[in-house]
Amino acid sequence: MRTLKDRTALVTGASRGIGAAIAAELAAAGARVAINFCRSRDKAEDVRRAIEAVGGRAMVVQADVARHADVQRMFDEVESAWGPVDILVNNAGIETRQPAESFTEADYDAIMDTNLKGAFFAAQRALGKMKERGWGRVINISSVHELTPTGFCTIYSMSKGGMLMMMRELALQYSPFGITVNNVAPGAIRTDINREVLARPGYEAQVVARIPARFIGDPADVARTVAFLASEDARYITGASVFIDGGLSLR
Repeated sequence: MRTLKDRTALVTGASRGIGAAIAAELAAAGARVAINFCRSRDKAEDVRRAIEAVGGRAMVVQADVARHADVQRMFDEVESAWGPVDILVNNAGIETRQPAESFTEADYDAIMDTNLKGAFFAAQRALGKMKERGWGRVINISSVHELTPTGFCTIYSMSKGGMLMMMRELALQYSPFGITVNNVAPGAIRTDINREVLARPGYEAQVVARIPARFIGDPADVARTVAFLASEDARYITGASVFIDGGLSLR
């Protein structure tokens, strides 16, 4: 993979799990990486220190991407330190598992505002300057549930289905300007949040049985794909959803 030296990357929701792995991978490829967090500053600082310990460059920036004003302030801080964002990774997301009839309006707003509204307005802010410079990467961390229902979080699937069409619209509009826009769609990944679910008696075996590859992925599996899509080697890939799921979406 070609280097990302002199590129500035912003990864939302990067204090742990998939986001933290993406931040580390982009930094290892040479990018300056802004680590966004909403509430977990200590964990975000741990990610920053780990990157700097191996010679990478990183900064930490707080913002709740569900709030438009926070998104604008986040970009202001990154641009003030390093200039325009070259690589935007929309990773921040939330999921609540419950039957459809149990969701409140507050639940709906929280999930849709974080997962979809935040991703759109972050992309909107980044794309203008990417267009001016004739180069950019917008990579959304979606889910296999952009195409397949969860059976346990209707609004989450709705948000990821919306992200699919958002990605395709932006790719169509901005690819002529040297910008690629893609989704990375993970399946079952061993993150902190999923570990709680997988720890339920017998549940992990049920999940693995549904995956043709017969194992659960790690955050690094997602991160390596994101770094590839951010590179020049992926310059001809746009408007695509890349499934990192061991074949789960084939079911």
